[in-house]
Amino acid sequence: MRLMGERMMMACLLAALTAMPAIAQDRTVATFGDWSLRCEAGPPRNCETATTLSNQERRPVAQIVLGRLNPQAPVLVMAHLPLNVQLPAGVRLTLDAAPVMLQYQRCVPQGCFATIEADDALMRRLRAEPAGARLIFRDATGREITLAVSLRGFAQAQAALTAQR
Repeated sequence: MRLMGERMMMACLLAALTAMPAIAQDRTVATFGDWSLRCEAGPPRNCETATTLSNQERRPVAQIVLGRLNPQAPVLVMAHLPLNVQLPAGVRLTLDAAPVMLQYQRCVPQGCFATIEADDALMRRLRAEPAGARLIFRDATGREITLAVSLRGFAQAQAALTAQR
């Protein structure tokens, strides 16, 4: 139950961070391929890696964010999706043969959030930067939405994130 509460807190925290205007000296961003490392001044200092996913018209539709609620918490993979999604369908992140299922945690005015705890095996799969990765969810009408996920630069962004701790 505590982990579920922490996951919800992370989704709300990250939603608030993305909705707030950034103050230049309080926020840093570094780019690694298609991934970025974003850090907010503390205390405590909060850093995360993220990538933006676009649709076929090249409009931003979703984000994938990896981060921790606090230094002792596990790493969470979070998908920040638009509103009007079909919640029971969940979210699939396909990296190779075995998809990873993310569970919706909550929807707020900024969007809907689905998460999964990133264990060592999942982190290894992500760091391998497989081609053809996809994020799949359903819109409110039940139509399947598939977004390409570029993992180019993921390993470097994670290495930079680790160096921030």
